[in-house]
Amino acid sequence: MERPRIYSYVRFSSERQSKGTSIERQKSNIDKMVKKIAQEHDLEIFEEYRDFGVSAFKGKNATEGALADFIHHVDTGKIPSGSYLLIESLDRFSRANPMVAVNMFTSLLLKGIVVITGIDNQIYRETKVNNDTLQQLMYSVMLFSRANDESETKSHRTIASALNKIKRHKARQLGDPVVAIKELGMDKWWTDSSSGFVKPHPVYYPIAQKMIELKQKGYSNRLILAYLKENHPAPAQGRSRGKWNIQHASRIIEPAIHGQKVINVNGESYTLDDYYPAIVTKDEYERLKFQIGNKSFAPLKEANPEIPLLSGIGILYCKHCGCHMFKMKSTVKNQPFAYRYVCSSRDSHRNCSKWGFRARTLELALLQLLADRVFVESSPVMSGVEHLITDIDEQIANYLVAIGSAKSPAMINKLTELIDGLENQKADYLKQKQIHDDQMVRMNTAGWDKFKQLDIDDTQNVDRLEIRASIKTVIKRIDCQQIDPAHNCFFVTYRDGRTQKLVIKKDTAWTKGRVYIDSTTVTNEQLLESEGLVMHSHIDIMIDRERFFREHQARSEHPPTIIDRLTE
Repeated sequence: MERPRIYSYVRFSSERQSKGTSIERQKSNIDKMVKKIAQEHDLEIFEEYRDFGVSAFKGKNATEGALADFIHHVDTGKIPSGSYLLIESLDRFSRANPMVAVNMFTSLLLKGIVVITGIDNQIYRETKVNNDTLQQLMYSVMLFSRANDESETKSHRTIASALNKIKRHKARQLGDPVVAIKELGMDKWWTDSSSGFVKPHPVYYPIAQKMIELKQKGYSNRLILAYLKENHPAPAQGRSRGKWNIQHASRIIEPAIHGQKVINVNGESYTLDDYYPAIVTKDEYERLKFQIGNKSFAPLKEANPEIPLLSGIGILYCKHCGCHMFKMKSTVKNQPFAYRYVCSSRDSHRNCSKWGFRARTLELALLQLLADRVFVESSPVMSGVEHLITDIDEQIANYLVAIGSAKSPAMINKLTELIDGLENQKADYLKQKQIHDDQMVRMNTAGWDKFKQLDIDDTQNVDRLEIRASIKTVIKRIDCQQIDPAHNCFFVTYRDGRTQKLVIKKDTAWTKGRVYIDSTTVTNEQLLESEGLVMHSHIDIMIDRERFFREHQARSEHPPTIIDRLTE
């Protein structure tokens, strides 16, 4: 006959307890007790459930911790009725509102689970109601109530301490040390608060800097994780428990990297600037957030490691159906590292053939065009929000005048709220303008020489990650169109609003394709021609011959007037 099982549950609520005696004490007591009880009741020792750094005050351990797993396993039958659960004391089980705690506790008993508390050797189980069971139930209510009161008092003290430190931080002078506020949550893993002040961690801060550098170069979370596992030890504190995981890479891009910490106290949010040692400036953070908003490259498997320059970053589309184009490995035997860009219409159930083209010729042509245009001195391109900022400034000025003549406090409060709302809108527009201006600067500054130096056939070169990320900051969209089996057309839209057309003719694995460029959109025709590109002054005739001659005839029959030219 199968013996009943005994499980154990250990919980401590803070990181400090995990480093101190709480876990050691509980483990020691539980280990001794579980052996003793198993022997006394002829039980088979099974799994131990642990909640590291999980509070029971709000019942968090019963909704997302190991205790929640135990309850789920009871509900699903993985843990059979008649099993035993050993805990040190009832306050390890819950410190929530006594009514909630008792309901959760008795529901386990009603499902056939026997609970034993090691500290007082009490055994709780479902039995017929009598004086003994009523006394035991009342005793459990008393214990849960006392545990909740203790946690409530501790919570008030913790919040008061945190609010005091928040006030001190906001009043600190530039250069003063930053006092650590850990009462309501841990600080970032790349900082050191052991002295009571927030400082860069001597080991992990440089690692975080390297991660940001890799993000800026276009590395995906999986590539960064592989780098971390291969080169650096993982932080021992926190839930990672000494192991790198994907969250370390995916969650590094947050306001903390420019020094900001946000603390929530009783529903109110406090933003503390210059709390963490900054890894980047706020402007660099905004630019990086924009870049990370686009997909980074992550190889799905070692058999397909080529790094595409255009797909997967939200810029390459099929002009016929609007679906994105994706990378597909070439099947040509003598070109093992080549790939194609293919329309995803079939995967999206669109009415468009799954056509495609060789990636190499288009990528090389675009790199040549980008190198041609990024060094051009061009007139400033407006972001499109300047007039909105001007309108808001005028509205704010009018409201300020109105406040000066207002007599009703309610009216003054209403106008003040309107001004606050306008200031928030203005801040958003200014942020958009800053990002736009930064992109325009990047488009017209040096640093793109790597485009010319890149070996386009080395499709596994990690430098392609950085170039790929740079392309996204300059090109907004590329629409791909198949004119006929021998000609493909590409409409390139840049982020400054300008456009460019190119046509690629007879590009196959055995025939080198010829690239035609709209000559009216390039700067140095002679240089581009020396690199194999063909300048075409009327490229529309290649894209749609009938339409070109139809429009040409219409212009001949109805030549534009002076007024038409002025209004174009």
